[in-house]
Amino acid sequence: MNLMMLLEMAAEGLGDRIAVGSREGGITYGELFARAGAAATRFREDPGDAVVLCDESSPAVPISLFGAAWAGKPYIPLNYRLPDTDLCALAARSAPGIAVADAAGATRLDRVDGLTTVVRDAFLAEPGDEPGHAIGDWNMDAEEIAVLLYTSGTTGAPKSAVLRHRHLVNYILGSVEFMGAGEDEATIVSVPPYHVAGVSAMLSAVYSGRRIVQLPRFDPGEWIDTVEREGVTHAMLVPTMLSRIVDELEARGGEPVLGLR
Repeated sequence: MNLMMLLEMAAEGLGDRIAVGSREGGITYGELFARAGAAATRFREDPGDAVVLCDESSPAVPISLFGAAWAGKPYIPLNYRLPDTDLCALAARSAPGIAVADAAGATRLDRVDGLTTVVRDAFLAEPGDEPGHAIGDWNMDAEEIAVLLYTSGTTGAPKSAVLRHRHLVNYILGSVEFMGAGEDEATIVSVPPYHVAGVSAMLSAVYSGRRIVQLPRFDPGEWIDTVEREGVTHAMLVPTMLSRIVDELEARGGEPVLGLR
């Protein structure tokens, strides 16, 4: 088992459907597959053992997640909201490796020995692989580590929760219908990439064929505007986020967010 199985199936069945981004100009499933392949090549060329992400939600998240799986390296999204000392301490535990980060995050991580940093904008500007790139050349060992998520560290030093490929693939296969989403369906991802909900949202949407609309950081007003503008049909929210959205809607006169489930 490998997370790349999920993207490969989606790319073969729904290659021309938008996977990530706006209805106009987003990344298709075929393009996401190609970009993951190119990222995997870059990750494999790095001598390190891990792929670190230090960024808000952007297309770099699914590309890095699947690229790491293809390259056979753990994907480790870090909490970019941590103070410099704590962030660099976690990054050092992930070294040697390669990190994808926004400009500010790259500057913060430059002090970590053994970590090669790639700025997100440059990473996203790199072309995907040409059609016909080798398919299925990823490691199918289900016990390999797919994702390492660090706990909040509220009662002690953060600990890494290990998610193996079998954990995530079995969860998706058992809970999501393949290609079950209509072409007009979209899910908004407004949780941070370093949260398990962010990982599961990406994988669930890809396997179902549902377009992913990313909100870099949660703001109730921007969330409502994005839902209406992008025709979002699905969302996952924690109670605090939902309460803030309801308050914002009431402030606007109680207008409904049409089509949302």
